Amino acid sequence: MFMRSAILFLFFIHFAHCGSAQISKIDSLSRLLANAKADSNRVTFLWQLAEQYQSINPDTSLQLSQQALLLARRIKYTEGESRSLAILATSQYLLGNYPTALSNYMLKLKIEEKRNSPRNYVSALNNIGLMYILLGEYRNALSYLYRADAMVEATGGKTRDELKYNILVNIGETYYRMKKPDSSGLYFRKALAIARHTGDHFSLGTAMLGEANVLASQDNNAAALRYYYPAFNYLNDGWNNETLCEVTLGMAKVYEKLNQVDSAYFFGKQSFALAEKGRFLLRQLDAAQFLSRHFKNLGEYDQAFTYMEQATSLNDAIKGQEKTREAMMISNNEQMRQTELAEQRLQEKEMRSQQLQLLVIAVCIPMLFLLTLFISRKKVHDMIVRYMGIISLLFLFEFITLLLHPMVANFAHHIPLFELLIFVCIAAGIIPLHHRLEHLMIEKLTKRRNIFNARHSEPESEEV
Repeated sequence: MFMRSAILFLFFIHFAHCGSAQISKIDSLSRLLANAKADSNRVTFLWQLAEQYQSINPDTSLQLSQQALLLARRIKYTEGESRSLAILATSQYLLGNYPTALSNYMLKLKIEEKRNSPRNYVSALNNIGLMYILLGEYRNALSYLYRADAMVEATGGKTRDELKYNILVNIGETYYRMKKPDSSGLYFRKALAIARHTGDHFSLGTAMLGEANVLASQDNNAAALRYYYPAFNYLNDGWNNETLCEVTLGMAKVYEKLNQVDSAYFFGKQSFALAEKGRFLLRQLDAAQFLSRHFKNLGEYDQAFTYMEQATSLNDAIKGQEKTREAMMISNNEQMRQTELAEQRLQEKEMRSQQLQLLVIAVCIPMLFLLTLFISRKKVHDMIVRYMGIISLLFLFEFITLLLHPMVANFAHHIPLFELLIFVCIAAGIIPLHHRLEHLMIEKLTKRRNIFNARHSEPESEEV
């Protein structure tokens, strides 16, 4: 399987080795999070902390990013929701839960379709393409990767080169898996041209590895070695050992085709040793199977049997890991479900509180009107009656606006400009009505008050 570690590199995640700087940042974010209120700042601290944990503890990253996502949705913080979805999906990918990761990348894409951020939009398309590659749905992968490639120019600058490179490598990998070497080689060469321009060693090494594998699949062995060797030099820095396992195994297979037995064994053994040191079980299994077949073809059955036994043991270990991973996925899904239920209960509690407040307001408004009517019958200054009447109407119309706001926001898809225009139209109808009712109400209350005062002043006049 070509460049397993390289092609799964997500654009916005650069996995750092956990050192003192990363631990310091985790401690700093944890302190900030402890004192943060349930607002956009808390969402930001949560997803930033989740991002730091991704390379060292995906389970913790998963929990933190889900908390950030649920809070962002509750307070309607779109930027926080988008970033949280990206980190949540990446954590799920790292834990091997590809279908759920794909679902969350799709949700992020829906958000980015409504926002003006070409970088985020193209990155989401690229990551969806990656998930489809992992799931073996290559036609769907190409569909999203081509869309990303068509939009990548809009990102501009250094971001454009990084995204363009990743998209081209992923398209090349898709065609390689579809056994279309001509198309695959075309995109790897385009990616290699960008890598040469940027000068990044990892990018150069992975693009050359892709081209080497394509050439090897076409039995163009001499040309394949001309790419394998520089790929080895670029990736042999101590940090890319898993990818280096594939380079050395590819070289071993090419030398085997060329009947150069010693070189085939040397690079096959090197691949096995690198995989064993890094505990890359899949890479170690590939190398063990190659060496077992290699010695069998040479008639050295003792060596072949030794490596065959190791391959069998590694295969069992990988199956055990897969079962453990499946159990962890079930556990993580249940934890996420419980967190969502807790968030749902919290939202329901807040909704009940809001409904209770609205009910209290709805009851108070007619009581305020009745109080105004009652005051109008008392011997108080006319200005007090007028003031109470105006306040009563203001409460009524503001209450109507309060009730309309959620419906208007949903209708306008929470776009401030559209909401403003709708409320201006509503106000254009409500304000004249408010003035008419205010005038009519004050007039009626004043008239009623004058009649009431006249009736109560008549007996006093007769006595005088």
